[in-house]
Amino acid sequence: MRRIAHISDLHFGRTDPAVVEGLVEELNREPPDLVIASGDFTMRARRSEYAEAQAFMARLPRPWLAVPGNHDISPFHLWQRFFHPFRRYRRYIAPETEPVFQDDEIAVVCLNTVRTWAPETDWSQGKITRAQIRRTEARLAVLPPGLFRIVVAHHPFMPPPWDEEARLVGRADEALAAFQRHGVGLTLAGHLHRGYARFAAPNPDGPPRAELNRSEVSTHPTRLLAVQAGSATSTRLRGNEPNAYNRITIADGTATVQVRLWTGQGWCDAAESGSARCASAE
Repeated sequence: MRRIAHISDLHFGRTDPAVVEGLVEELNREPPDLVIASGDFTMRARRSEYAEAQAFMARLPRPWLAVPGNHDISPFHLWQRFFHPFRRYRRYIAPETEPVFQDDEIAVVCLNTVRTWAPETDWSQGKITRAQIRRTEARLAVLPPGLFRIVVAHHPFMPPPWDEEARLVGRADEALAAFQRHGVGLTLAGHLHRGYARFAAPNPDGPPRAELNRSEVSTHPTRLLAVQAGSATSTRLRGNEPNAYNRITIADGTATVQVRLWTGQGWCDAAESGSARCASAE
């Protein structure tokens, strides 16, 4: 069994200090086997914001791995954005933007979906190149059989249940098809600041989608589950969703995902967030 904490969209420069401290305490109280951070460590990629993010990550239990988000490259310094977009990320967070993790139960392959520019006014949207898909397939192909396979990116691979037309990472369909060919069971992402989960193909034994905002959901043995995380520590909340992160348990080839919500006093399972038991548990 492996326990993973999936955090995303920290946005140092726009964080709630109480939530930051609460998350550090929570993750160290019952340390997971792996922490995965799916991007947007900063608001504007400033050095001061990166320094705060670096200090935060240093306080988390190890091991951890991460990918950058669109907020992690500078919107102001165009020379830096175009020619050295991830210099500060590599200095303060991690030297690799597409790390890989593997032990005797799970394998995690990361994809950097951030783009420095786009032929449109909104440069925040992500894209996966065909070269990245080929590289990811090559990494997945050499993994030992029997490992539960996870792919991590910042931008979403599937739309939220409440907005079927939501913008996805570029080439999402091609990427998901490649992941499925190589037995990936779970994708993790952020960007939208709201949590949800959906199966990448119709599930013959249940509903084709599952919402993560109020309960837990498990993968189907033959289906890829795309999981989104809300914002773990930022004040930039959306859709009346509080700060949140995902607890994931991998056991017997299945991933069970439980949302943890910030109540103002501590962290609580989403299914219990309105209860007196939850409010007094932390």
